[in-house]
Amino acid sequence: MKKKLKYAIVAVVILAISFLYAHVDKKIPIYDSGIDTSYYGNMGVLDADYCVSQEFVCERPVLDGVSIKCGIIGNPVTAVYQYQIIDAASGDVLREGTVDGSQVQNSRYYTIRFEQIKECDGRELIFTFRSEDSSPENALTVYNVPKGEENADLYLNGDEFPGNTLALRTVSHLFDLETFVSVTFCLVYLYIFIKILYKFFS
Repeated sequence: MKKKLKYAIVAVVILAISFLYAHVDKKIPIYDSGIDTSYYGNMGVLDADYCVSQEFVCERPVLDGVSIKCGIIGNPVTAVYQYQIIDAASGDVLREGTVDGSQVQNSRYYTIRFEQIKECDGRELIFTFRSEDSSPENALTVYNVPKGEENADLYLNGDEFPGNTLALRTVSHLFDLETFVSVTFCLVYLYIFIKILYKFFS
């Protein structure tokens, strides 16, 4: 009886740890990820005269952020950029905030996190990105990817930027079954291995 109880406790602990670790960030590109990066372009210097808008459809039930590939113009970049997440159907601003240009690395993805937006699966959203204090010598740029069949229109100052999509990924913090199974397997393997070692040296 005690042995069964011990195994039950071990099983509960393993499953609890696996469940906690299985909540991970899932990043889904809104662009065609099969396109070679040598074909990526950029939107030019995003100084105070420019605003980028990207329409996209969220594929997960929640949205916790976006990850966008940026470049820097100037060293260091001190400009601050403003972003918004807008509901395309209603025009309501769901989330907004700022990005400190000095925290962005050149040619790397920068993740913007915000309070979780729920009921997002299949929802059309708009991401906007602009700055009021940037200049041609102190600015960021964002990368664009040749457009495939994705439903994601890109605009620069309200004018369509045809044939391209931002190099942007949606970020959703969710339970992932594959991670749960992998972590559970590793913990069970570790437990069995420790038991064998204990018996070997005792």
